[in-house]
Amino acid sequence: MGFLVPAFLAGLAALGIPLLMHLRARNEETPTRFPSLMFLVRLPIRTSDRRRVTDWPLLLLRALAVAVLVLAFSRPFFGRTPEAAAAGRARNVVLLLDRSMSMGHGGTWAAAQDSARAVLAALGADDQASLVLFDEEAELAQPWTRDKAAVRALVEATVPVERGTRIGAAVRVARSALVSAPPGASEFVVVSDLQRSGLAGVAGLELPKGLPMRVAQVAPAPRANTSVRAVEAQRLATEGRVQLQVRARVVTRDLDAPRAVRVALRLAGRDVATREVTLPPSGELTVAFAPVAAPATAVEGEVLVDADALPADDRLRFALPADDALTVLLVAPDDLARDETLYLERALAIGRAPVVRVERRRPGTLDAAALDRAALVLFWDVAPPSGGALADWVRRGGGVAVLAGPRLGARRAAGVAGLGAVNGLADRRASGGAMLGDLRDDHPLFAPFRSAPAALVAPRFHRYARLEPAVGSDVLARFDDGAPAILERREGEGRALLLTLGFDGVESDLPLQPAFLPLARRLVLHAAGFESVPLWRVTGESWSPRGVRRDPVIAAPDGQLIRPEAEGSGVAVVLERVGMWAAYEGRVDGAPRARAAVNVPAAESELVGASASELLLGVGESADSTLQGVAPPTAIEVESRQRVWRWLVLLAALLLVAESVVASRGWRGRARRATIEHPTRSQA
Repeated sequence: MGFLVPAFLAGLAALGIPLLMHLRARNEETPTRFPSLMFLVRLPIRTSDRRRVTDWPLLLLRALAVAVLVLAFSRPFFGRTPEAAAAGRARNVVLLLDRSMSMGHGGTWAAAQDSARAVLAALGADDQASLVLFDEEAELAQPWTRDKAAVRALVEATVPVERGTRIGAAVRVARSALVSAPPGASEFVVVSDLQRSGLAGVAGLELPKGLPMRVAQVAPAPRANTSVRAVEAQRLATEGRVQLQVRARVVTRDLDAPRAVRVALRLAGRDVATREVTLPPSGELTVAFAPVAAPATAVEGEVLVDADALPADDRLRFALPADDALTVLLVAPDDLARDETLYLERALAIGRAPVVRVERRRPGTLDAAALDRAALVLFWDVAPPSGGALADWVRRGGGVAVLAGPRLGARRAAGVAGLGAVNGLADRRASGGAMLGDLRDDHPLFAPFRSAPAALVAPRFHRYARLEPAVGSDVLARFDDGAPAILERREGEGRALLLTLGFDGVESDLPLQPAFLPLARRLVLHAAGFESVPLWRVTGESWSPRGVRRDPVIAAPDGQLIRPEAEGSGVAVVLERVGMWAAYEGRVDGAPRARAAVNVPAAESELVGASASELLLGVGESADSTLQGVAPPTAIEVESRQRVWRWLVLLAALLLVAESVVASRGWRGRARRATIEHPTRSQA
C-alpha cells in the first residue's frame, strides 16, 4: 500500500484521545434526599483514580474510527510504486533510423548501423521494438515485434537514398505507432546525423508526457563536402546557329585545403565539355563552359564534379525544354496600316524561351484549324466574335487579348469578350497625358517590374478608350483619373484581357519606353497561359507535365510506368526519386510530351549538424490517453483511479454510528448504585 499524502499519518497520534477518556472516567453518584442519618452507622469510603480500562469494546470502536479517518486523509492506494513498476515493465522501443542522402557521407552510415544494432542488443527477451525509416518521408518498416533479429535484418538491408531529411515526419509516424504499442514502458531512439536543415517542422510537435526520447548522433563535425548546387542553361542564337551556354555553381564546405577538380558537362549521356578548376576550402565558384551546339528539341544534361566523401551531390541533372515557338494570331482590321503594329511585332520577335511567332489574320477568318495551332489570339482595335469556336477554344485553355484603341472607342462597343464595354475616348493631350496610377503589383502580368515599379509610371497616354468593367472582371491597372486600363477575366481554363494602353506609338509613348519590351512579352505569355519550365526539380515535389491531359503515362527513372488519373486541370505526380522523368500521352513511344530532371534538395548538401538539445527543445508534451504503454502511471494517477479514501470515510461513518449505538445501550446507558451492607448486620 502507498499513500498520496503520508504526512496525514501523523494524525494516528489522535488514538490516545479515546484511551484518555476511558482512563479519566469516574462513577459519579447522584445525591438523594434522605431523613436523619443519626440512627445509621457511618462507614468510611475510600476513592481512587481508575488505572485500568474497564470497557474495551467501546474503546476499540472509537480508536478504529479515528484510525480509519486518518487513513482516509492520507489517500492510500494499492500497487507498486511508479519507480518499482517502471523497473519491472517490458520496454517498447521505437527506433527511428535516418536514411537520407547526408547519411552516405564517409563512415556515417556504418556508424548509424552500429548504433542501431547496439540499441537492439540492449533489449530483453520480453522487450518489443519497431523500426521507422525516414528521409523526406517516413514509413513504419517494422511494426511491434519481439523478434529483434527481424529488425536487425531490416537495418542491415537499408542503405541511404538520394532524398532530403525531415525528422518531423519520422516523429509523427513513430507517435502514431504508440497507438498500437503493447503494455510497457515506451521510448524513442533517434539515430541520425541531426542535419540542421532536417529540423524544419519539428517545432510544435507534441509527444506524450513522460515519453523518453534518446538521440544517437552519429556524424562527426565538421564534414568536408563539395556539391554542384545550381545550373544555368540557355540557348543563344549567333550567326544563324543555335548554341547552348551552360554555367554551374559549385559549393565547398570545410575542406582542409583548396581542391583541384574536373568539372564536366554531359548532354544525352555524352561528355561535351570539361573544365579544370581549383575550389576554395569554403565558398562557391561559378564554372562557365564553352558554348556547344544545341538541337531545337529537348535537351537532357548534367554537370558532374570529381567524387568526394558524399558522391550523391557531386552531379546535378537538368532538362532544357524544346525550343518550341508560341504562335500568336494577330487579328487586325482591313484599314489598319502595317506600321501601326510594327512596335509590337518587333518586341515579340526579340528573345527566346519561347520564340513568339506572329501570324496576321483578317477579321472573320478564324477557324478551328488556326485556333488549334495558336496559343493566343490578339485582336488589334477590333471586337472579337462572341460564342462559337473561339469561346470553346478559350474555355479549353486558349487566350484572348483585345487592344482597344480609337476604332473601338468611337464605335462604343459593348460586351467586349465578356470583359466590359468601351464607352468613348478620353483625350488627355492638353494635360500632357495620363499615367498608370493603380497597379496590382502581385499579379503575374507585372512580375518583371517588381524590382523597378517606376518603369510603368514613366509612359504617357494621350488618348485611350474608356472602359466599363463587367461583373466578374478584375481590374489589373487604372489610369491616374481612376479609369480602368487593363481588365482580366477567367473563362474555364483560359483567360481574356482587355487593354487600352496604346501599343501603336501614336496614342501613347509606351512603345518608346524601356518597359514596353518586357510588358509586351509578358502580356503574350500570361494571356497564353505559358509557364516557364524550371531546369530541374527536387524530390518530394509535385509535377504537372504541360501538354498532357488525357490518358497520361509517367515514366520514372527506374523504368516504372505510372498512370495517374487525369483531372480537368491536367495531371500531377509526386517526384519520389532522382533522375529523369518523362510524361507521355496514351502510350510510351516517340518523344515524351514533357521531361523533368529531379535532384535532391540543395539543403541536404549542407552538412552542418544540430545538437540533440535543439531537437528535444522543439518537441512539446501532451496528455494523450489514447496512447498505450507510454510511461508507468504516477502515484496521483493510480490513486485517482482507485479512490480508496471514499470507502474509508464511509467505514468511519459506520463505525461512529456503531459507537453511538453501543454507548447508549445495556448497562452503559443506565446509572448503577452499589449497596454496601454493614458487617455486623450481615453477621446478625
